[in-house]
Amino acid sequence: MKLPLTDSRALPESLTGAVSACSTSTCLDTVFRSRRPLGRLVIILTIALVVGSARADVVIDWNVAMADYAAPRSPVPLAPFVETRVYAMAHLAMAKAIRSAIGRPRHSANPEAAGAQAAHDVLVHEFIDGTADFDTLLANELAAIPPGPAKIRGINLGQAAAAEMLAARADDGSANPTGPYFPGSNPGDYQPTPPFDGPPFNGFVDAVNWGNVTPFVLRSGSQFRAPPPYGVGDLEYTFDLNEIKGLGSVHSVERTDDQTQLAIFWYESGGLGWNRIARMLVAEHPRDLYSNARLFGAMNAAMADGYIASIESKFAYNFWRPITAIRHADIDGNDLTEADPSWEPLLLTPPVPDYPSAHATVGAAAATVLIATFGDRQSFTLTSTMSIPFPTVGPRSFERISDAAKENAFSRMLVGIHFRRACLVGYQQGVKVGNQVIRKFKPVGSLAVLDSSSPDSDDADDGGK
Repeated sequence: MKLPLTDSRALPESLTGAVSACSTSTCLDTVFRSRRPLGRLVIILTIALVVGSARADVVIDWNVAMADYAAPRSPVPLAPFVETRVYAMAHLAMAKAIRSAIGRPRHSANPEAAGAQAAHDVLVHEFIDGTADFDTLLANELAAIPPGPAKIRGINLGQAAAAEMLAARADDGSANPTGPYFPGSNPGDYQPTPPFDGPPFNGFVDAVNWGNVTPFVLRSGSQFRAPPPYGVGDLEYTFDLNEIKGLGSVHSVERTDDQTQLAIFWYESGGLGWNRIARMLVAEHPRDLYSNARLFGAMNAAMADGYIASIESKFAYNFWRPITAIRHADIDGNDLTEADPSWEPLLLTPPVPDYPSAHATVGAAAATVLIATFGDRQSFTLTSTMSIPFPTVGPRSFERISDAAKENAFSRMLVGIHFRRACLVGYQQGVKVGNQVIRKFKPVGSLAVLDSSSPDSDDADDGGK
């Protein structure tokens, strides 16, 4: 029994559904609140003038530097949930520093010096082995700025913003991302997957504690907890298992060449892919320095919180991965499924539970922020770092940002590592996270300014809490 890709459970047309009420995060309030009251929404003319004259490359320069560091590393790739946390920290610190610099008309401070110093100081703290490259970039950025009091004040503001961010995240729960895991024994319970079920990994399960990390915007990781997954006897589960068994196999004869290409294309981390998309859109639609800083801060906060929310749901439900379900279908009590003990997915299954798909969550969260900024109708052609190990994987073109988000979500089914429902629910969760971030970073014209008057609301989803 196979479920077509265009079935009735296809992703919704819009990524910008009901916008959730704002949840004011203590961390973001600390990072973005001015020492002087902003009132409701105050955009000072001098800010616009100073920003308009500034070279708007420093935010992009440091975003590229982060990506260069995070692209698959040896011997162990950087965990994507760790990656997006640091991206968010660096970009939010940059935004804080740049905002502080452009808001000092009487005692001018160079915003580029402020932003560069802030990003540098966060990154050398979090990615110590990248210090030499980050030092070189900072030296080059500062050398391009004329000497004088404004440059010095900018550097000082950057150092202060980075220190504030690092202090705010010092005890956020990220220091111990994983811990002991005790699998259940019922059909549908997550079990460590190959190769992590044997030596040298010995049952390793990643990110066990990451759902408890303090979010940047959400009240908690459980605020948008996914609804419970289906049972292994449900008809929808039967459809999904048989679908991925055929389409997600490394030896699939059902998956088309294009489906294989897109499955591999999107296998890279969400942080790498969606920051690349954001850079392309900014290049197509030039923005001022502060707007770029705000955009990358908001989008990366959305992705970081997306991982926290998804992982919290994963370990709330502990649903098994397709490879386990297919290999052990003979014990699931479902007469409509059939075991294949030798089944393998197209690419490696990450060592975390299936439901929901974090990749789908993060992609939808990032896309929601980008759509709020640029609108959905944006044509772009995207490359992937997966073309390095798989040279036949070429660029992919899109007419809408939402099209990329949908393809990103369902790629996890085609690559054989997530059931369709995990992809769909992850996507829906990501839209909720993205909309929450949009409310926090309310865009106003070309300057996205924090709406300090937005109240906390208790009517937003609070998951299973």
